[in-house]
Amino acid sequence: MVQTSEERAAYVREYHQSPAGKKRGKIKNWKKYGIVSNDWNATYEKFMNTLNCENLQCNVLLTTGRYITATTKCLDHDHSIINEYNIRAVLCHSCNVNDRTDNTSGVPNVSMKGNYWRYQRIINGVAHRRGFKTFEEACAYKTEYELSLRITN
Repeated sequence: MVQTSEERAAYVREYHQSPAGKKRGKIKNWKKYGIVSNDWNATYEKFMNTLNCENLQCNVLLTTGRYITATTKCLDHDHSIINEYNIRAVLCHSCNVNDRTDNTSGVPNVSMKGNYWRYQRIINGVAHRRGFKTFEEACAYKTEYELSLRITN
């Protein structure tokens, strides 16, 4: 069967809109971003069937769509693990951004920046940052600050 370039392009567009095409594209993107799974079919099914953010303090209803919002569904993974299973949870975009532990402290939102420790968290699209001389000071501030957020929210 000989296809013209227009017919082939139409076929490709149609495939990318099909369930199989969407699944293949999603898995391809996950691999591009460094996500490693032992079973891509199970990972995709879990991702698709998760309706709420798996961060128990958040539990927001997850959304999908063309544009990223605070509630967009994300597959969270550990960036320091590159050659074995590294998936942590299905989170909303807001929790995924705030839960980054891509630092050696192992504490979300606390990292070494140059010669000081920094607490950084994004709330409603606004970054909140503070610098500290010691790791302990940064962790104490994190606890205090995040507790005050729960009281006021």
